[in-house]
Amino acid sequence: MKDKILLFLKGILMGICDLVPGISGGTIAFITGIYERLINAVKGFSIDTLLKRKFKRLDLGFLIVLLLGIFTALILGSGIIKFLLENYFVYTMAFFIGLIVASSFIIFEHIKNHGFKDILFGILGFILGISLTFLIPVEVNPTYPYIFLGGFVGISAMFLPGISGAFILLILGIYEFMINVLHNITNNLDYLFVFGLGAILGAFFISRLISYLFKKDRCKTLYFLLGLVLGALSIPIKRVFEYSEEFDFISLIVMLGLFLIGIYLVLLVRKYGSSYRDKLEDIEEKVFD
Repeated sequence: MKDKILLFLKGILMGICDLVPGISGGTIAFITGIYERLINAVKGFSIDTLLKRKFKRLDLGFLIVLLLGIFTALILGSGIIKFLLENYFVYTMAFFIGLIVASSFIIFEHIKNHGFKDILFGILGFILGISLTFLIPVEVNPTYPYIFLGGFVGISAMFLPGISGAFILLILGIYEFMINVLHNITNNLDYLFVFGLGAILGAFFISRLISYLFKKDRCKTLYFLLGLVLGALSIPIKRVFEYSEEFDFISLIVMLGLFLIGIYLVLLVRKYGSSYRDKLEDIEEKVFD
């Protein structure tokens, strides 16, 4: 029971981080020592296992307790995020941007090779990230297929260093919509179900795609992700300026302060997890084998 309570609390911590763009739940899972078990538990859901009903191979007890913790944090925290976005949108976004900028450090420190071809992939990712600012409309129609896509792609943050699922939803333009869904679940069970279905299938396929890309060329993959994160920063920055009719000196100082606090918090998490950094590479080699 003590282990289950501790696992539940780790899930709550992951859920809190999943709510804000910048710190991924996967990073917290690694720091709290459950990353390898989590990825292996997710990868255990294969077609062969499900068709042949080999459920004993699945780490269901671990996943259920962890997901309960994550879901609890999402429900309780969504109201706070909703309030901040509705009343202090610009300041909240400034804080989020600081988190996202600092999260790029986490991706960069996982890259060993910095050759021309590797950097070129980073440039390609950056161009794609910038392009998303123009490709994705400001007002997104949250259809079921699009919400499914959000869950499918957003779950990838669980497997990638420095990538936040909330940031992916922010890029897709459905972050605020999903916060509202979590805040008012009883009236949005359909959207939650579609998003969850996308996340489940995404976890099944994305874990295998990342495994393939990491084995193919880890450095180029991470450089591309780094470029994508930095390029896609243009989306929240653009929204800050769209929501702000006029910046006075005080508001700029507050925004700068929140931006720096966001950077500091991620670096604090990074510092706490520094002792695990060498071990992470060994773990990733095993879980993505």
